[in-house]
Amino acid sequence: MKVIPFIYDDIDDLCANTYLLIDDSNCIVIDPSRKYRGLIDYIEKNQLNLKGILLTHGHFDHMRGINDLLEKYDAPLFIGFNDEEALTDGRKNLSLYCGEDEVVVNKRANTVSDGEVLSLLSEPISVIETPFHTVGSVCYYLEDSKILFSGDTLFKGSIGRDDLPRADVRKKRDSLTKLMKLPEEVKVYPGHGSATTIGYEKKYNPFVN
Repeated sequence: MKVIPFIYDDIDDLCANTYLLIDDSNCIVIDPSRKYRGLIDYIEKNQLNLKGILLTHGHFDHMRGINDLLEKYDAPLFIGFNDEEALTDGRKNLSLYCGEDEVVVNKRANTVSDGEVLSLLSEPISVIETPFHTVGSVCYYLEDSKILFSGDTLFKGSIGRDDLPRADVRKKRDSLTKLMKLPEEVKVYPGHGSATTIGYEKKYNPFVN
């Protein structure tokens, strides 16, 4: 498995990381956060088959590029069960609170829940529910490759906010505990900021201990 990050350093800090996960000639996109032609150009140039679009949660800064992908590709969209309604409601995905045009996704999503396994690539992708930043936040885990896409649940040295609408601070401890039980060598690709590992976070992240 190969992970290609798209980090938009030239944009405001609300622009999230986007990841392309490549498996031979197939790929999936995690959190298409921006209308960015370069992502589609990369897929086309490398003759990749887009097998799915995975959202870690329903905030607009992780989903602004979805419609562009769906206009080009007939790919399934996945989001946590409790965040599905944020795809079509600018109040719930916060776009209307942040001076943005309302972000609305034009395709019905497949909802996922804890323990579900997605068979989109040659290696299974497990869903880990981690509610607190939003009620429907999920992470995506590839056990064999030791890769975790953590969205806004876990950052390098920090965690996601729990004071936004549709957050649930009561679920924070349980969600973070789930991730800290993963092997220390698991590489973590967060929704914002630099990549890290579970081992690094267990040692240095003050929010998980």
